[in-house]
Amino acid sequence: MRVIAGALLALLLATAPLRAADLVDAVVGEVEGRVATASDVALARALGLFGFTATNAAITPPDVDRLLDAWLVVAEAQRLGIGGGPDEVEAAWGTVAQRFGGAAALDAWLERVAVEAGRARAMVGDHSRWERFIEVRFREFAFVLPDDVTAALGAGVHSEAEQASARERLQAAETERRLAAWLADRRQRTTVQRVLYEGSTLPDPIPMPPGVAR
Repeated sequence: MRVIAGALLALLLATAPLRAADLVDAVVGEVEGRVATASDVALARALGLFGFTATNAAITPPDVDRLLDAWLVVAEAQRLGIGGGPDEVEAAWGTVAQRFGGAAALDAWLERVAVEAGRARAMVGDHSRWERFIEVRFREFAFVLPDDVTAALGAGVHSEAEQASARERLQAAETERRLAAWLADRRQRTTVQRVLYEGSTLPDPIPMPPGVAR
């Protein structure tokens, strides 16, 4: 991935450490013309999207890379018309709301952190595209043979539950391998830029509510 040093971020990082309240937002990257900001990363993490874990830890370069990779997948899913249907988005929104203790609690949190519900729903829609694309493009073709399961479990007699768990782990690993290979190829054929120095961090600009599942 090509890395550039943005003037705005360079200025921020050159100053004394910032408190979260001092940082309104900052550009952290760009993929296929879509700009990524610190608040995009923070929102994705807070909502538990694209494989992020909900946290208020400082934003790091790997966090930015994860979001930019997710947006590469989303862009391809949009081109192919995969995922993002109203029913999928509504189901995904309901799952997110459950983590916050219900729709009312989620709405209240969004209002408190000054994030428009439409923006959050749009990101959840992107997540549904991301999830569906990975399912149909990689997971459905991540075949696991019985011999693979036997080798993973080792000698001895194993229950059906143990075999199913091993098969799931192997399928997940193969899915990740196929996705990583696809992303590596896509990064070579498109414009992906991260505006964050290695070893540097940014404060999370969106505070998590207490009690949200992490």
